Amino acid sequence: MKTLLTVLTLFFTASLHAQTAPGQNTTGQGGQQQSQGQADEPTRDGLWDGRFSGGNYIVRCNSIIALSKHEYISDGVARVVEVNLTLNSAQVVRFYFLEAYKPETGSSTVGAGTAALERAKGMFEQAAGRVSPELTTPKVVKNYPASTHSHTVEFVLKEEARLNAMFQSLERGFRTGQGRVWKE
Repeated sequence: MKTLLTVLTLFFTASLHAQTAPGQNTTGQGGQQQSQGQADEPTRDGLWDGRFSGGNYIVRCNSIIALSKHEYISDGVARVVEVNLTLNSAQVVRFYFLEAYKPETGSSTVGAGTAALERAKGMFEQAAGRVSPELTTPKVVKNYPASTHSHTVEFVLKEEARLNAMFQSLERGFRTGQGRVWKE
């Protein structure tokens, strides 16, 4: 009886391990294991389905031509980590995370500006949180035509770790063509 239980346990463990397809990365950035709450879910329909607090974005995985992630400083006040999808269409899709830029070294003017920005942000979040927690959720702000194009779809994520998890999900869908559902 013990032998049967041991064999069944080994078979069950091996079958669970085999469910991860070759080339699928089950670890997060830096080799850390993703928690189940942060993992995306594979689907059979070939669609990457992103569900964000600001809306949804669905794209056919085999329609993605290129996927990029990069970081830059905007106007000396914000650090931006941006993910871009290139599709065979006029539509541009961007996902990004923003935070106040804190230069390692720099002038006292930049440091004072950053400190003022942080104080203002903290005061806004504190006041907005008393009115409604939804007011502190980051939103995309568009100024036509100066800041964006009419064919641009943009989503801002509150946490850089979630942007990184989303990028990994998109990359898995892009590489395999297998659909995924990802939730912010």
